[in-house]
Amino acid sequence: MTENPDEKFFDELAELEKLYTVFGGSAQEDVACAKVFWNSLSLQPPLESRLVSADIKQRLRIAKPPQSSNTAQKNTESCQRNDEFLQDLHLKQKQEERQRYTEMAKKRDQIIELLRKQRDERIKKEMLSLPHKTRKSGPERRPVPKTPPQADSQDIKDVEALQ
Repeated sequence: MTENPDEKFFDELAELEKLYTVFGGSAQEDVACAKVFWNSLSLQPPLESRLVSADIKQRLRIAKPPQSSNTAQKNTESCQRNDEFLQDLHLKQKQEERQRYTEMAKKRDQIIELLRKQRDERIKKEMLSLPHKTRKSGPERRPVPKTPPQADSQDIKDVEALQ
């Protein structure tokens, strides 16, 4: 069963023709164009396996040229304007904050005054109803105030004046 080498060659050629496209009998220009086309369609290796890639920027940015003196003057003028604007804004904010605090202090004083009035009224009502209350025996009994409420309020005002 020895085969002829020519037959062997033709068998291999037939197998290759099944796998590959052969441009037999075509013009040289057509063959060159076809090679370029098929080579362009071949897969490139993945980006990770390349040492250098055109897609990835591997260099630092180029430094900007120095500014001229004319632009430096404009920058200093604009910085001064910005500083003045920020100072004005800061002063306005402080003024608004001060005003808010004074309003809060006024409200606080009004609330304290209202609480004092309510306390005084409650004490007056207690003094009126005290003789009509039943007296409890024992240490739970509340002592009767010895001084009138007007004297207490005067003492409170004196203490507040010290603060």
